[in-house]
Amino acid sequence: MFTLRFTLGTALGVGLVALNLAACSSSGSAKASAAGNGSPSTQATTSNASTAATNATSPPAQNGSAPAAPAAAAAPASGDGEPLAPIGCGGITPAMVNDLVTTPVTSITYSSGLGVYPDHHFNCDAGMQVDVFPQDSDKAQYTADLAAENAAPNAISGVGDVAVYTLAPLAGMPDIYAHKGTVTCELKPSSTVTDYKVAIDPSSAFGGTITKDAGAAWATKAAGLCTAIFTALKA
Repeated sequence: MFTLRFTLGTALGVGLVALNLAACSSSGSAKASAAGNGSPSTQATTSNASTAATNATSPPAQNGSAPAAPAAAAAPASGDGEPLAPIGCGGITPAMVNDLVTTPVTSITYSSGLGVYPDHHFNCDAGMQVDVFPQDSDKAQYTADLAAENAAPNAISGVGDVAVYTLAPLAGMPDIYAHKGTVTCELKPSSTVTDYKVAIDPSSAFGGTITKDAGAAWATKAAGLCTAIFTALKA
């Protein structure tokens, strides 16, 4: 009798333990599902949507190979902070310059000066200094620089909206100022006249001056560099 009760009690105890373990397992699954903020079907849908989004942004595999990484966006070109410098100076050709200078040049380069000018002007190195001010819409730079010459301006026709040259006594070569639209172009030759294809005044004591007519002819031809810059900048 004792043996039967012990055996039955043991069997019932084991059954209760097994039932409790099963209940705990079922409760744990429910809690895990609740903690996951969604049913297994919802999680699968989210996962599939994520995978689809990833596939949509990745290029397809080529011949079974792994997808290639997306190409990096190219950085915009800028001419050392002066984006108009290569375009503007590019309007001048060596052939144009070699009509004006005695020592031939082979290329036209540019310089943005020491750092970047606040008004984004730049210099073309073309056998002489060519200053370009693309943002001189009110002609303030043109007016100030021309006034600083302290010499009478002489008109040059057919160049920009307005163009002049100055040729002060004993100044050597003429300086040229032209403006069109918002752009001012200034040519600053050196004072050594032998560097340029210009007629020297035979009556000058040291052969370092030019006649007024020679200065006017050279300035008119040189102003063509400003015309080329205006065209390049679509001024």
